[in-house]
Amino acid sequence: MTGASTHRSTSMLRRKRFWFGFIITAVFLGIFLARTDFGEIRSAFAGADYTLALAAIPIYFAGYWFRAWRWSLLLRPVKQVPVKRLYPIVLIGLMSNNIAPARIGELVRSYLVGEREGISKSTAFGTIAIDRAFDGLTLVAILGVVTVATGADVGVRGLGVGAALIFFAGTAALVAMAMSPSLVRGWLSVFFRMLPSKIGEKAESVIDAFLSGLVVIRNPGVLAMAGGASLISWLLEASMYYVVGEAFHLNAGFDAYLIATSAANLALSVFASPGGVGPFEVTTREVLVFFGVGSAAASAYALALHAILLAPVIVVGLLLVWSSGVSLKQLMGIQDDRHSPAPVPPSTAEGSAAEAGG
Repeated sequence: MTGASTHRSTSMLRRKRFWFGFIITAVFLGIFLARTDFGEIRSAFAGADYTLALAAIPIYFAGYWFRAWRWSLLLRPVKQVPVKRLYPIVLIGLMSNNIAPARIGELVRSYLVGEREGISKSTAFGTIAIDRAFDGLTLVAILGVVTVATGADVGVRGLGVGAALIFFAGTAALVAMAMSPSLVRGWLSVFFRMLPSKIGEKAESVIDAFLSGLVVIRNPGVLAMAGGASLISWLLEASMYYVVGEAFHLNAGFDAYLIATSAANLALSVFASPGGVGPFEVTTREVLVFFGVGSAAASAYALALHAILLAPVIVVGLLLVWSSGVSLKQLMGIQDDRHSPAPVPPSTAEGSAAEAGG
């Protein structure tokens, strides 16, 4: 394939990703607005304690410090990198996810840590894939435990049991792959040979990177610390949700915010839109309405919470990019580099709001 045709193909793919994300945002915002009473929302905003809401921001950034620590644990077999050097990279990656589609933030992280620490970008990408798998498994575990413990009806308890089973199955699968990566690679190679050559090569590179990152979880101590860091980070984010909820006088229990945190971020791993706009608002509101919060108050809260999640990270991320001497255009265009790893598949990404909130 010539350079010109490759560029046209990349540009077309980028446009498709943009429009796909735009359509997701439009659909979910339409659903959100169709059930919104703007007069009541104005009243909810008018009565909010914005000083308390803004005081929740440091809690959110503290949660990402623990995710940077978790990533440093996953990188140990490759190189020991201090958390203080990884934390800015994590924030820049989150900022990138918040302003661009297709989860480019994971590519940005692998690019930056590769450039700054002299680590293979593909290997770094493998640790990031595992890092995001920890997010997904932790969120599913929280959702399972809390819904089983507090579910008011059979349907909610069933959801919790299903989530718990997914957590245990996912954890078992990761451990099994870590113990026998060559066996897994052999099984998957049979499937890859059935794909078109270009797609097969790309899929192989993703799997190879993922399997290379699994080596760290063969160490039970590191696995336990990484799991603990993941749990603390998401409990801090749920605490941030709770503080903002108190600022909007929602009077919901902490269990409601734990479920809202899990459900909203898991929804964003399925419905990937820039910054999670649309899916985040709908999921957060519906969870809180289920827990007895009025629809207008829940809508105002979801809008304010998402703004608090997005705006500070975007500002801090842009400042970090500016201070690093790397251009934003360069970071947003790294998917054009044929040596860069493929994007994280939605099934392994979490995020935040795992991208927008995590």
